[in-house]
Amino acid sequence: MRNIKRITRRLTLLLALFLVFTAIPVQTVHAAGGTNKTATEVVKDMTVGWNLGNTLDSVGQKSSFPYTMSLEIFWGNPKTTKEMIDEVAKAGFNTVRIPVSWGQYTTGDNYEIPDFFMERVKEVVDYCIANDMYVILNTHHDITSEYCFYVPNNANKSRSEAYFKSVWTQIANEFKDYDYHLIFETMNEPRLVGHGQEWWFPRNNPSSDIQEAIECINDYNQVSLDAIRATGGNNADRCVMVPGYDASIEGCMTDGFKMPKDSASNRLILSVHAYIPYNFALASDSFITNFDQSNKTDIDVFFNDLNSKFMSNGIPVVVGETSASNRNNTADRVKWADYYWSAASKYSNLAMCLWDNNFYDNDASGSNGECHRYLDRKSLTWADPEIITAIMKHVDGTPATIDGNKVPTPQPDPENPDPEPSPAPTPGKDGLKADYVIHNWGSGYQVVIKVKNESDSKTEGWTVKVSKKDVKIDTSWCVNIEETDDYYVITPLFWNSNLEPGACAEFGIQGTGSIGDTVDVTVE
Repeated sequence: MRNIKRITRRLTLLLALFLVFTAIPVQTVHAAGGTNKTATEVVKDMTVGWNLGNTLDSVGQKSSFPYTMSLEIFWGNPKTTKEMIDEVAKAGFNTVRIPVSWGQYTTGDNYEIPDFFMERVKEVVDYCIANDMYVILNTHHDITSEYCFYVPNNANKSRSEAYFKSVWTQIANEFKDYDYHLIFETMNEPRLVGHGQEWWFPRNNPSSDIQEAIECINDYNQVSLDAIRATGGNNADRCVMVPGYDASIEGCMTDGFKMPKDSASNRLILSVHAYIPYNFALASDSFITNFDQSNKTDIDVFFNDLNSKFMSNGIPVVVGETSASNRNNTADRVKWADYYWSAASKYSNLAMCLWDNNFYDNDASGSNGECHRYLDRKSLTWADPEIITAIMKHVDGTPATIDGNKVPTPQPDPENPDPEPSPAPTPGKDGLKADYVIHNWGSGYQVVIKVKNESDSKTEGWTVKVSKKDVKIDTSWCVNIEETDDYYVITPLFWNSNLEPGACAEFGIQGTGSIGDTVDVTVE
């Protein structure tokens, strides 16, 4: 305890100031708008998602449990920064799925999560919330071949139930004040690890082992949901995602799978993963590198199944993971993304999240089935921007906005500051100003443009003109584009047309080839 008698007059003054400032309530990066949106409304608004894969879900050796420091970079990925999440948002994604492996940090029979790891997870969640994004937070690699904090069989049922009840009670209490933009996902790919039918089983005739596992997964979903609801606050009616066996289409279509009973109405979402068609998207042995008409059947059947059992019956679906592994076949992966997201866009209560593990290079044979880099997390550039463009042209819906308290922006990492606009903001009419940031990767570019209302009154509608001598627009998001002789004429959609004083509308344009350091942009 500090010896007050030895504090100098100057330190006494500093202490007094400290006490004054710490008495002021501290704003946290969460929304206070409640959870008043149904699962269907939330999923409809989750236009397109991206996974922060192989990061907070990285796991170490069982012999080193419990870990006393985060393994976030253990699998070779850099530490997540706000700048990284900013780039994801700028590309058009409004949802981030954050896989988290909790078990390796927990201590005691009650599976206590240490403060250092909970705080780090919260920090990354807040990077997303500050960008007005939806966040899916789950339990991920807590079931592996080396260790299992839960197992879907009767022999381990009591222990597994205790694990889910404890960790979800702790997670839910930590995030109970966040609004509907935070979604909990009970489990990731629950399955019988090492079983002959670990990854696939005949949905109409599952073995007795698989039937038992399905019943246990139903139970674990219920235990997790009950633990979340019991914490109260916004968790009383927060949206929760639940998977079937292995989060596969077989796992949810089989008769044994049941959605849990919920005390809240219309707040459950089915979680499913679909790297399809498998031989194109993931297989490491009998794989193919081309995507053509014959490959599309798996995608069509997949959506037809989901619609018949879930979406048409009011249960929305999130495809939490999908991707096509890089096999040095970018053109075909573009075709895959174009068809997949086009098919998904037919359903209003369906959202899809792209899996990204930041691993890109394949061997000469192309056999590696886990090359899913989209964002290079070191250079913060998109590895195959053509794929992102193909996805974004099918995305529609209102970007997420935060109700309630204003969300403060976390301070950037001083070693990785946000890029400065280039050049200074472009003057406009009636208090409207526009600035932009150029992202150039050599063979193509993006220009992210922000229109801001700096007047004291609401503006209804705005128009941006971009000179054709500076850019050739191949695609865009969040705006309409028409052409005149010399300019692209860009106008807003219905939901970003009216700007309150101080409000901004951000959109992007993208093209191929090279671009200069400046672009002629005017706003009115």
